[in-house]
Amino acid sequence: MPYCKKCGTEYVEGAKYCVKCGASIAEEWRFPREECFGERKVERDFLGLVTFGFFLLILGYIFLANLWIPSEIEALFVKLSKGVPEPPSPQLRYVFALFLGLIGASNFATAGIRVAFRQSWRRPLRDALSGVGLISIAYLVYLNSQRIITWQIVVVLGIVIIGILVILYGIIVSYFRERQEVKTSK
Repeated sequence: MPYCKKCGTEYVEGAKYCVKCGASIAEEWRFPREECFGERKVERDFLGLVTFGFFLLILGYIFLANLWIPSEIEALFVKLSKGVPEPPSPQLRYVFALFLGLIGASNFATAGIRVAFRQSWRRPLRDALSGVGLISIAYLVYLNSQRIITWQIVVVLGIVIIGILVILYGIIVSYFRERQEVKTSK
């Protein structure tokens, strides 16, 4: 008699589920992945470590240049825990805008590194578009820190910016994928 692959319990041939663990034991026939799509080459993205390194450098810079930030964040949470919601100070919002802007700029740097290493064009495109999004949102947060726009407008415009960038990414990927398919079919 056969055994369940998940728990090892013996089951009656023709059963669809294991009586002990409930795992599906019906054998589904599928084409092997290699036959359908060709062998997939799995690559690790070690340049993601560069992005993480930029993030840590920027975070360290922000906290070293503004030693007052942890105590102000703690004070915000203490007031919030007492039921007294208070918006962050304009100075803290300004520093947050600076942080977002620097992260956006680091995304451009990462995109440039990816291009220099001749990586697939999709990754640098994602890095560049997310850099545009972060810098745009950083500017909105900056305007809020200067009391030019409200946080509600920051949220709404941030959603609109992200939506436009997602649509733009979809259009660009679809366009180039179709051009690539046309080239390979010739």
